[in-house]
Amino acid sequence: MNDPFLSRRIPLSGRRLVIDAPAGDYAFLRYRSGRGFRSYTALCRALLSPDAVVIDIGANIGLTSLIAADVARGGRVLAIEGAPRNFAALARNLGAHAPKIAIPIHCAVGPEKGEVTFVDNSAFGHVVSADSLVATTGTTVPQKTIDDIVTEHALLRVDLIKLDIEGFEQDALAGAPVTLARFDPVVFLEFNVFCQIVLYDRNPRRFLDWLLATFSELHVWRDGRLTSVRETGALGFLQSNMIDRRCNDDLIATTSPERIARLRTALHQGGFRGGIWARLRR
Repeated sequence: MNDPFLSRRIPLSGRRLVIDAPAGDYAFLRYRSGRGFRSYTALCRALLSPDAVVIDIGANIGLTSLIAADVARGGRVLAIEGAPRNFAALARNLGAHAPKIAIPIHCAVGPEKGEVTFVDNSAFGHVVSADSLVATTGTTVPQKTIDDIVTEHALLRVDLIKLDIEGFEQDALAGAPVTLARFDPVVFLEFNVFCQIVLYDRNPRRFLDWLLATFSELHVWRDGRLTSVRETGALGFLQSNMIDRRCNDDLIATTSPERIARLRTALHQGGFRGGIWARLRR
């Protein structure tokens, strides 16, 4: 019988960890050097305290959850993944490397509680939409809202919500009004124009307008730098996203200027453009 998992050592947060992925996972080779996670590592080190609470939505096989858990060693990381095969690997990896901190949760995250069809496709799994140009079939999985998850786990704080769910980010945030108002977390999300259009027939400009209306602070996060979307302007941001960035940017959103100020201070004091960032890039 074939082993349902692939294993290899991946450099994360200064350690080389044995990580499992589903057999046949074509994205797994990309993780070999760990370079794709250096920017997120820099963010977690600058933003999170040792007792921080993180909600990782679209946790995949757990690499971003392990990065957060390495910083928040006295806190909690809720690692949420909808794809069944990825979730099995996620549970193994968190159990091996962060069993007391990270909690694997198998569900999709959206605007309401129920069930949805989910495509299990390596690092690119997603909720199936009737408007999709790609997939129309998948596996039925439970869907919960962020507010549901916070209540179920009796969270008394939420410092960071990370969202990488292939264009479904607005739907997930629509299910978090209480969490956003109560805890005012930093939201780290992927803004992927291609996925928004192809998978959900969404207008990226409308999503950007919604983000700007919902969060007083909205910034592009790139290589340890924050760039204000408001100062760049919607036109400038979308032009850069679609032409220069090949439709994909990481954004940081919050309604707390204080959180952004503390993040900027931590980046400056930590020397992310020099010392720490240079070490992460090696």
